[in-house]
Amino acid sequence: MNNLFNPENKFWSFMNKITDVFFLGILWFLFSIPVITAGAATTSLYQFTLKQADDEEGYVWRSFSRAFCKNFRQATILWIMVLAAGTFLAADMWACLQIAVSGAVRVVCFGVLLCLGLVYTLTALYIFPILSRFDLPIKTILTHSFVMAMGNLYVSVTVLVIYVLFGVLSYYITVLFPVFMALAAFFSSYFFRHVFGRYQEGGQEAEEGGA
Repeated sequence: MNNLFNPENKFWSFMNKITDVFFLGILWFLFSIPVITAGAATTSLYQFTLKQADDEEGYVWRSFSRAFCKNFRQATILWIMVLAAGTFLAADMWACLQIAVSGAVRVVCFGVLLCLGLVYTLTALYIFPILSRFDLPIKTILTHSFVMAMGNLYVSVTVLVIYVLFGVLSYYITVLFPVFMALAAFFSSYFFRHVFGRYQEGGQEAEEGGA
């Protein structure tokens, strides 16, 4: 019974994390309002939630603001690239539906675009978590995002489902949208942590083998 009220037990530790996530969601939303800064805000969000998954989190405001400033340039460039690619795919899908071609051709073209859209979405899910975790060039981040997304489809689809579920909740309870998105990042961080750990272990083994 005494252990129930111990602030260091697993239940209270988890509740502390959820409380931090609540404030993270508000910060993420406020820092994303200019839209162009959404990439840096998302990177900062993931940097904290990934540390939560490792039980290494610190103070919310201090960690978030430092990560925002540190990753602003790369995150903004990547965010613009993500938006541009998404807009291009959406425009292609719209054009496919509008162009006067035979039904079979339209179905095939739209199916191909849907597959490309899924690959794009799963790859995009990894971009900002990778940026928050590793100090890498933009090209390498994009390459690793694609490789990890396609090489760990079960994790990628699970993370996508998490975001869809919280997206649906956000639709019905709009006022909690920032918190739901932060919760999605929090729960998905445990999956990303697993994937990143596998690649880090593989890299270390390769280095030891080369030595």
